[in-house]
Amino acid sequence: MLKLKKPSNLVLKAIKSRHSFMYAVNLRSISLLVFALWSLNSFAQITGIPASIPFPTSVGRPATTNSTGTKNSASRKVTEIAAEKNEQDSLKRKKDLALNDVDTNIVNLRKRIFGYSIFNNSKITFDSYARMATPKNYVLGPDDEIIIDINGYSESHATLPVSPDGNIKVDRVGNIFVSGLTIEEAKKRIVNRLSQIYVGLKASGGAPANTTATISLGNIRTIRVTVIGEVIAPGTYAVPSLAKVFNVLYQAGGPNENGTFREIKVIRGKKLVAKVDLYDLLTTGNLRQDIALQDQDIIQVTPYKSRIEISGRVKKPAIFEILPGENLEMIINDYAGGFLPEAYKGVLKVTRFTDKERKLIDLSGDILASFFPKSGDFITVDQILFNRFENAINLKGAIFRPGRYSLNDNPTLTKLIKRADGFKEDAFLERITIVRLKDDLTKENISINYREILSGAIPDVILKREDEVSVYSGIEMMETYTVRIQGEINLIAREKLAEKFASGSTSVGALPSNSETPSVGTFPYVKNMTVEDLIVKAGGLKESAATGRVEVIRRKKNIWKDDPSQITPTIGEKFQFGINPDLSISPSASKFILEPFDEVFVRSSPNYERQQFISIDGQVIFPGVYALERKDEKLLDVIKRAGGLNAQAYPAGATLIRKVRLTDQEVERKSRQIQDLSDNNTETSLQVEPIKQVYEESIGIDLVDVLENENSKSNMLLQDGDILRIPKEPQTVRMQGEVLYPTSTRFIDGASFKHYISESGGFTSLSSRKRSYVIYANGSVDRTRKLLGLINVYPKINPGSEIVVPRINQKQVASQQVLGIISTITASLTGIGTIIALMRAIQ
Repeated sequence: MLKLKKPSNLVLKAIKSRHSFMYAVNLRSISLLVFALWSLNSFAQITGIPASIPFPTSVGRPATTNSTGTKNSASRKVTEIAAEKNEQDSLKRKKDLALNDVDTNIVNLRKRIFGYSIFNNSKITFDSYARMATPKNYVLGPDDEIIIDINGYSESHATLPVSPDGNIKVDRVGNIFVSGLTIEEAKKRIVNRLSQIYVGLKASGGAPANTTATISLGNIRTIRVTVIGEVIAPGTYAVPSLAKVFNVLYQAGGPNENGTFREIKVIRGKKLVAKVDLYDLLTTGNLRQDIALQDQDIIQVTPYKSRIEISGRVKKPAIFEILPGENLEMIINDYAGGFLPEAYKGVLKVTRFTDKERKLIDLSGDILASFFPKSGDFITVDQILFNRFENAINLKGAIFRPGRYSLNDNPTLTKLIKRADGFKEDAFLERITIVRLKDDLTKENISINYREILSGAIPDVILKREDEVSVYSGIEMMETYTVRIQGEINLIAREKLAEKFASGSTSVGALPSNSETPSVGTFPYVKNMTVEDLIVKAGGLKESAATGRVEVIRRKKNIWKDDPSQITPTIGEKFQFGINPDLSISPSASKFILEPFDEVFVRSSPNYERQQFISIDGQVIFPGVYALERKDEKLLDVIKRAGGLNAQAYPAGATLIRKVRLTDQEVERKSRQIQDLSDNNTETSLQVEPIKQVYEESIGIDLVDVLENENSKSNMLLQDGDILRIPKEPQTVRMQGEVLYPTSTRFIDGASFKHYISESGGFTSLSSRKRSYVIYANGSVDRTRKLLGLINVYPKINPGSEIVVPRINQKQVASQQVLGIISTITASLTGIGTIIALMRAIQ
């Protein structure tokens, strides 16, 4: 087995010295190149490449030690050191800076260039060195590794690096020079030298070879390739020796907005070895021009020579670089992907630069193969007219299949109707209209009686392009017929209500009855409908319905009578009749047939009444809820039914609470009256609660008089919802309002109004004494009166009374103060006048 020796320190020093020399030479070359680019700073600004981007320099070639590799090259690695890795990271950062350090206009321009995206797509990579097979024309060089496997009669394995001198050192064989040889040439030389040691590698003496030698490439070396010119990130890139042109261009970001895609040059040893056309890869996917690179190769991307832009209805609109001899037909088909289906190929718009201005060329689609674009041409492919058809006619209305139809297949009106599966049942055939576009682009209307075409009275109509045929519906032309019913019906959603109501409502001003709004339903009119049919649609009759008195109001229909002399004051006809209560079809059912817009009224039976209830609270023998037996039942009647008053009852304080229900109109009217009163009254301020539609109010009654006299006017009729409250005899009197100490005090029989005011501390300075009043226990109120306009006569106080002293208005206070001052001044002046008169009399 071959054994590889570790290089001595002396050899390593020599290698490092050699690398240092190469580093200095490369640094000097790169520095000259950077200086040249710095002098062309203006050009760098035009191309969008920052002038401050330096070109990375080469680094020393690393020394490779022996290793025990595997028998295949699937795990091939690129030989590099930390400095080279840092260099690659630096290039990547500079590439990112070059992409970011451009303005928006340049970015948008780059995106429109055909092929630019392939070099700026993070999902695309050309790095596949470790898995690719070794090309037969691969040229060996220093730092490559050669794997030698000997199998058969003899067994041996060795992984040998190529030294800087280009040799591999094989145990017991010595140095074998392989640098500059292809892998195939190196295999022959190595096997030939090994056959001197392993005699079984060659047949001899008629005996076949019993040993085989396999020579393969292990780890590969790093080479340096310089990318110059119009690329995103120019520089020197350290890449594997298997790298090709596309690998390095991808790392450099590809051509920039000024770089060529068609003539990328590969320079090797001052000689042009290849010209690469990237469009070959972009259009065919063929990598035949992707040649292998060698150390110190230069990739030069020169500025483009000719570009055009194609926009509009092509599959790949972009900016394309063209070569001499490429016609527009080939450019559109091969590069732009061809026309879209909706493209208008008749005329293409070409905008071209001249020496002074621009000009427009209308290019016929028939001569694309003979048209050779010039640099700067802007070619627009328009869209066909989507809103127009060359042979379309439009059919709509009361037909089974409306829509657009071909004029070629339906040249006449009858054929068009037949193609659309004919008319619907409601079609109005007496007038079909055709809207036609005339030659001067104005429209004309053509009306046709289709029944006359069917009878042969008139010929069939010849249709033209863009004709619009309308077939009207007879039902849609009719007014929406409805009938309405209201009153004592169970209005439910058994039948769909009409969407359109007849004008003029018959339910205006309807008063609430038993907290229920009258039921009103509007239904579509159906021919031969009777009143019973309409009631069934509405949900049937209520229990309260008066079936013997049904009214129908029919509008006046003086059709075709336009003579003013026939005008009468009649606006409707009234029909009154009875119906069968069970709504069955029988001889007793009405035979009244309804007509459109009839109004049906089902009245409530005059003898029908729902149960009504009142409540008695307080000091009676049997308090509770009582049902009214008669409409004329009064207070005394219900008290007798409750067993009369008990011993603790205070009839003078009995109160009747009644629920009041207001209509919407009454609520609105009361609110408006209060608002008007508040606006007109400037002397006092009113604070009132919002008007409620349903509220309770207390009615003062004289139950003492009712108990003493059955025929007393205080014996009121009761209503549904009334509450009669009979309290115990109260023992207090309450004082509130503008008194010094509002309080309650013990009732003293015979005590006056002022006695109780004194019990509360007396009046305040803001008390309005003349407007004081008393609220009695039964809810009644009595006010203060004036005797001879001078003396206040206060109300009588009973048990349970509540004395209220209101506050005087602030304006009245000011007026009284002014009057007081005037009275004082007047009195003073009068006194002075009297004194003067006396003095004169004495004299």
